[in-house]
Amino acid sequence: MMIDALSIAEVAQRFGIRASALRYYEDIDLLKPTFRKSGRRYYAQAELRRLALIQLLRKAGYLSLSEIANILVSNRHDQIVRNILEERVKILDQKIEAAITTKKYLEHRLTCPREDPVNDCPILAGEVDTWLAKCLISGFNVLD
Repeated sequence: MMIDALSIAEVAQRFGIRASALRYYEDIDLLKPTFRKSGRRYYAQAELRRLALIQLLRKAGYLSLSEIANILVSNRHDQIVRNILEERVKILDQKIEAAITTKKYLEHRLTCPREDPVNDCPILAGEVDTWLAKCLISGFNVLD
């Protein structure tokens, strides 16, 4: 979807962030407006794509702005960037596993006839016991 340049106010509204956040991203060299007209910042397609990536990495990747800055300005062979990426992949794998387990529980609970599914249902007990073992043995806890 191609868009002509949008003003800072339009970008803030469409992305659900404050204009001050966009100015801050500019201050820390994460984002630059394409041009200014009458002092107002405008962002074109390339900057909007970069902003979309920043938001994706923040929300879905659980990365800080400084980590995102390292990732965006460094090459993938940089050891600091590699460490950040490897750690985030590990964390995301844990969160995905937790989400899949939770989804299985919720789906099964919709049809489980047991009054106390945690203790009486062998299917759910197995899922819960597996999760419990991971938490107790390896400290696996994605809720932190």
